Amino acid sequence: MKRSLKVVLQLSVILALILTGCNLPRPNAANRTETPNPIPITEAPQVQETSAAIPTEAPVQETAATTEAVLPTESPAVVETEAPITHTLTPGDPVWNPDQITTDCNTGVRMPAGSTQVIISGCDYWNREMIERPADSATGTYVPALDIIWSQAGKYEPWIFLKVNVSSLAQAPQDLKAGFELDPDLDSRGEFLVTTNLPKSTTWSTDGVQVWQDTNQDNGGVTPFHYDQNNGDGYETLLFDSGKSDDPDLAWSRISPKNPNNIEFAFKASVLPNQKVFGWWPWVGLQPLTADKFELVDRADETQTWNVDNSCSWIFGTKPKPEQLINLCAVAEPTPSPEPTSQPGVPGTCVVKPCGFLQYFDTSSCSCKRFFFYIPTPTPYIIY
Repeated sequence: MKRSLKVVLQLSVILALILTGCNLPRPNAANRTETPNPIPITEAPQVQETSAAIPTEAPVQETAATTEAVLPTESPAVVETEAPITHTLTPGDPVWNPDQITTDCNTGVRMPAGSTQVIISGCDYWNREMIERPADSATGTYVPALDIIWSQAGKYEPWIFLKVNVSSLAQAPQDLKAGFELDPDLDSRGEFLVTTNLPKSTTWSTDGVQVWQDTNQDNGGVTPFHYDQNNGDGYETLLFDSGKSDDPDLAWSRISPKNPNNIEFAFKASVLPNQKVFGWWPWVGLQPLTADKFELVDRADETQTWNVDNSCSWIFGTKPKPEQLINLCAVAEPTPSPEPTSQPGVPGTCVVKPCGFLQYFDTSSCSCKRFFFYIPTPTPYIIY
């Protein structure tokens, strides 16, 4: 009996424990995690963190100095200033040679009153580069400042002087250009060209004065002063430009203080390889008449070339011979006058001639006679 009671008590305790366990709180399956098999722990290498891993906004600066972009600044432009030109030798009064004068057609005088024809027959020969076109077309407006009347040369060491006289400079175009070609080897090709813009006063100045040289000797082509389709570059070497040169005193120009229609030049004779003998001839035109345009008949269109004038050439330092230069001015050679012949017996035809020593001219016989001297002596002597 007791044994049965003991068993019942044990079963009651066990049942109570079971019921008590069923009432204990249970964990939520959703919140339960499984623990993975353990992995042997090894020390992982340290990784340095960079700012790129976690982007962050750059702090905004409040000062205007740091928010504005720094722009590159341009260096100030360097202005090159030319050294002033200093002159040490200025030409004085020119010396002119009376036998160094050339003349040219005076178109203004030769134009009939009211005529519109500027080109005058006998003055303009394009195929010989004898150009007389002081107008803007064949029937255009006559420009007196472009009409050469005469020119002259002279020399007084160290200067060579040249001047060109035009019809009038009173209303000269401001783009007028005057000049002379120089031919020191007398081959009818200019080797040097001296030009000037319209001078502003009667005072010598280098402003607007240039000296050019044809160093490659292509000026004039095959035949100078004739059209031969020469493709040369004219006067290509600039030796002097308004005082810019190894010698700032090399060349000068002015309006003559004695004649307002004369443009005068002075340049140092040392420019020329032959300073004693050289050919020369003048040009006057507008600015398109530049050094690279020579010779004009080879480089320009005859039907389109106006506002230009030149003249024939002359030779300094010697008496020119006919045709010594292709464009030489006419050389006047005196022809001997025929000696009159005596006709004995015809009154008024006897020509008195000088007679020899102790002779006289007898007009009755139209001949020389000897003097006779009688010396009274015992024995007379006759001297004859």
